[in-house]
Amino acid sequence: MFGKAASNKVFIFGLVLLTLIAAGLRMYGLAATPPTSDDFGVVASAFDFVKGGHYGPTMWQHPKLRDLLTYVAMTSFDGSVWGVKLVSLTLGTLSVPVLGLLARKLFASNGIALLAAFFMAIDSVHIDFSRQAIQEVHMPFFCLLAILAALYSGTKRNPLLLIISGLLFGLGLAGKWYVVFPLVVTFSFLTFSTFTAEGVSNREKCGEMVLLLSTLVVLPITVYMLTYLPWFLNRGYDISDWFTAQKFMAHENLVHQGFNTYLIENSSYPALWFLKPVTWADFIVAASKPVIWIAVSNPFVWMLTLPATIFLLYKGIKEKVWSHLFISALFWSSYLPLALARRPIWVNTSFAVTPFAFIIVAYAVTTWLRNTKHRDRFLYLYLSTVIIVSVPLYLLATGKGFDNVLLQPITELFRPMNER
Repeated sequence: MFGKAASNKVFIFGLVLLTLIAAGLRMYGLAATPPTSDDFGVVASAFDFVKGGHYGPTMWQHPKLRDLLTYVAMTSFDGSVWGVKLVSLTLGTLSVPVLGLLARKLFASNGIALLAAFFMAIDSVHIDFSRQAIQEVHMPFFCLLAILAALYSGTKRNPLLLIISGLLFGLGLAGKWYVVFPLVVTFSFLTFSTFTAEGVSNREKCGEMVLLLSTLVVLPITVYMLTYLPWFLNRGYDISDWFTAQKFMAHENLVHQGFNTYLIENSSYPALWFLKPVTWADFIVAASKPVIWIAVSNPFVWMLTLPATIFLLYKGIKEKVWSHLFISALFWSSYLPLALARRPIWVNTSFAVTPFAFIIVAYAVTTWLRNTKHRDRFLYLYLSTVIIVSVPLYLLATGKGFDNVLLQPITELFRPMNER
């Protein structure tokens, strides 16, 4: 698994298998799962925005791609549960192979790529939000695919791949604004490689810079603005009104404290994401009984993140490996603005950084074990531990914890204070 011996066929088979596992974990029992209050709110918001150009009622402060995609899915599936959750389910599942492909491009290692994809495939937090209608897993899919397309554009910038990258970055921004940080890092990385390329004239470098500006700056902004067409067409607003609305949205995002006290009770601050297990909880009463979803981070993956990122950055600087520095920059540029924020930011936002964390932890684990005696035994022991821990976390994330004798005490810990 560690070396170059694994063939492309083995890699493709492994990635397809992990994608199928990811799909199964995200789809299992979904048809019988009652919708959450956020699911109802997303559906209402989608129709309000597309039909009338109105923001909300739920999460009005976020961009509007979710509303457009949910509306299309709902009208295609006649309002069924699959229509409500189809977008998140699809993009959440497809994020697994995309993450694997990006890791392989960065490290040229099948083992690192498959391990990173494995981490995302069984991650209970990612599984939980892939089964919800809200937009949390939309952003990483578009962002990771955009970065992958940009890296494949090569030293001689491929216009088509850069156009695809710009379109994807625009869709990512229209999911959540956090995509701006990976976009800036990717643009900076490609700009640096353009100006340091040997055997390229200044005129050619200027031409490549025009291409980069057009595809990775102008195009994403254009795509982002186009997602507001229902707002322009239905409400009769102009561009100045749009800037005003964006200002109000930005202000709300800076001071947002959540929409209910239950969220505040269970808030997770980003500075703690990789230092201890963090959680997200939601509940609803269906058929006269509570259904409780609890997403808990897997400590055997998440808590390796900070030592792994420090190790990777050290190796990147010492050995001058630009791919190491690039993924380090993607992680830290996305994480630090959240970790230093002065308001609560819940674990649903962790998808701005956890895909990069999964890649980095996969790299660190394989590197640490590479020269270790009995490395295969240690690897199997580690993977077994991750899987064993993931089983109860999966039950909690899919709403099965309350009915499980062993897990019910854990669900009771998330009972609102006013009900204790």
